[in-house]
Amino acid sequence: MRDTAWLERLGLALRTAMACLIVSLTTLYGPKPLRHFTTFPAFSYLTTILIWLSDAEPTYGEVLKCCLDVSYATFQTIAIVLVSVLVVGPASLGNGLVAPVAVALASFLVAFPVSTSLLTKRIAFGQIVVVYVTFVVFNGEVAHVFMLPVHVAGSTALGAIASLIAVLLPFPRLAHSQMSKGCKLYAENALERVNMFVEIMMARDNTTAQALLARAASLSVAAKNTLKNIKIHHERMAWERPDTRFLRRKQKLDPGEKLHATEFLMRGLELALGSCSSFPQSMSRDELTCLLEGPRTQIASNSASTLKSQDSLGWHLEAGSLSTAALPVCFFRYCVELFRGDFLSLRQDSKSVNISNTEEEIHPEHEGLSMARKVWDILCVWMARERFVFAFKCSISLGLAVLFGIMYNKKNGYWSGLTVAISLVSGRQATLTVANSRLQGTAMGSVYGLICCSVFQRLEEFRFLPLLPWIILAVFMRHSKVYGQPGGVTAAIAALLILGRRNYGAPTEFAIARIVEASIGLLCFVFGEILVTPARAATLAKTELSHCLDALLDCIQSLVLCSEQKNQKTSVVTDLRKRQAKLKFHVEALERLTAEALTEPKIPFLCPLNAVSYNKLLGSFSKISDLCLYVCDGLKNLSRVQPTLGFPWDNITHELRAFQEKLHPSVKCSLTKSQARLQKELQKRKICHDVEAGTTSNENYSNMELGPSQDDAERFSVSFVMLLKEATDKISDNTAEEVLKSETALCLSSLGFCISRLMQETICIMIEITHTT
Repeated sequence: MRDTAWLERLGLALRTAMACLIVSLTTLYGPKPLRHFTTFPAFSYLTTILIWLSDAEPTYGEVLKCCLDVSYATFQTIAIVLVSVLVVGPASLGNGLVAPVAVALASFLVAFPVSTSLLTKRIAFGQIVVVYVTFVVFNGEVAHVFMLPVHVAGSTALGAIASLIAVLLPFPRLAHSQMSKGCKLYAENALERVNMFVEIMMARDNTTAQALLARAASLSVAAKNTLKNIKIHHERMAWERPDTRFLRRKQKLDPGEKLHATEFLMRGLELALGSCSSFPQSMSRDELTCLLEGPRTQIASNSASTLKSQDSLGWHLEAGSLSTAALPVCFFRYCVELFRGDFLSLRQDSKSVNISNTEEEIHPEHEGLSMARKVWDILCVWMARERFVFAFKCSISLGLAVLFGIMYNKKNGYWSGLTVAISLVSGRQATLTVANSRLQGTAMGSVYGLICCSVFQRLEEFRFLPLLPWIILAVFMRHSKVYGQPGGVTAAIAALLILGRRNYGAPTEFAIARIVEASIGLLCFVFGEILVTPARAATLAKTELSHCLDALLDCIQSLVLCSEQKNQKTSVVTDLRKRQAKLKFHVEALERLTAEALTEPKIPFLCPLNAVSYNKLLGSFSKISDLCLYVCDGLKNLSRVQPTLGFPWDNITHELRAFQEKLHPSVKCSLTKSQARLQKELQKRKICHDVEAGTTSNENYSNMELGPSQDDAERFSVSFVMLLKEATDKISDNTAEEVLKSETALCLSSLGFCISRLMQETICIMIEITHTT
């Protein structure tokens, strides 16, 4: 798998180098009429690098979409520039104070629309900077004023066309083939994990099993990244095949959805094995291999929701074999049954929710019109506010960068604004880390360019050749954890501007001016980011943690309501799904903020985020999110046999309500302490506290020791197993179908495991928060 990823990156690097080589040869040695319309080769390189070193791995569909985005950005810029020239005049725009204001206003107009992509905005920002700074450089006395935007557009088009040629030669790099490779790569990963599950079950001791589980967890992380790429490539397929975009969009099945369902069940198998108390399990290798034959077939066919069960596994759950230690194995078998696509008789003649759709279902099917309108109005206001904030940030950052860049060096005033233009994003980012990566990339690319200029001093016509290995290195830098996309982009651009151009003066002077201008731009970029989003990611992560705890309380409350409803009404289960979706949303937000906080530099007098604790919390919250979905699926399976089941749900409700009553004050106490700290920190930094977070109460809750403990979860497991044995005996009296009896007992035992493990993970969260705070 590593060799495959390395070869893919090498292929991308070679195509990126080819695109840059096409730009170099065209601007240096191309026909004179063509060079006349591409007078800004730096922007051609910039366009090429932004397309090829984007967050997504470019395919023909991706590059085609990028070309459309670049065209839209160019038309936007031409319209804005022509209007400003007609209104203000080129002479006024040549003023060093008027031009930055014009850049700020134009940037605001470009950034505000929500329909345009980030690439469109970045290209338009860069074009605006180039045009208005050119007016300043020539003091407004630009020959053929109205041709200036055309020259910028021509340079931009050259970069886009070069990218399109590179993605087509020597053979097209299609999204369909990349998605097929991704599916194959995921299947290999999943099959390797299934084989590892066999080894875990057969492990000679717990130490060996834990080591194998750690390897399985690393494979799970790789599978998650592969699924992200598959989703991106599937979206780009529509640009390669327009018929799927317009004619058959609804009929087109997404393999990514099936693979996500497969991955959900794989996480269930891994969770079950991680919960086993001892190894090896009482199961022969042949029996275990036969048991996992269904998942293997499912993975190999990449059809997680259409494969039907064929032969029964020949295994029946006996009441006498039930114990707390057997619950994880029962859940393991339950996940295997779900892998087979049809849970036999429990799902016959019922429109149960497919597991692939369960993860995506968030809202009830029917909502009141007034409520929908209220939500829509709030959403519109929120989106307008977010767009305004982003547009304001872009306006301030670009305006200041152009102003200070021109003040420092009018001739090279472009580079401060261009540095900001390629750095802006609509959401949050690790500002200082990004700025550091970009500055390092600029310095390394400039130094490399100067060294090559010295080596090829007598062969000036061939000094563009060293660009090829550097571009390849920049692509690998883009995929590294140290530099990432910001460092890789700036490293490539810095070398291209020195080795791929002519008539910019002495290379050393230009390189120094370029580094200084880039530093000015990065300072303005940092200022704009801090001005708009002054709160640190660590502070926001702590706030998001409180949202996760609130969502967790809602899930447990909904779980109690589900146990109270003996007939398991669909509305109650749907409410649990909706609350699970809310929890999942906050967990994903916490994961993003935690990742950003861990990249923040250590600032004196500010406590950094505890990486170990937050990673443990994220792991527990993610497991709880999955467990809630399994609970929903189990309750749905039991809904048809519920009237004849006779399971004593009152006892379960009592246990869950007791757990909730212990958990609620413990969570509230933790939230009170964390909110008090956050308010002090925000007040010190003069940041307004979120009004929706509420105010800190002076109420003194009981100590955290009064909260639930692991003993409560263990007592619940023991109690559930005893009740399950009684229910299994009743089932044998009520029905003669042995298969239905076995499946009902299996479903109930897996439900008990999920609830018990949910309680354990909740307790782990509270213990970790206690240690952290």
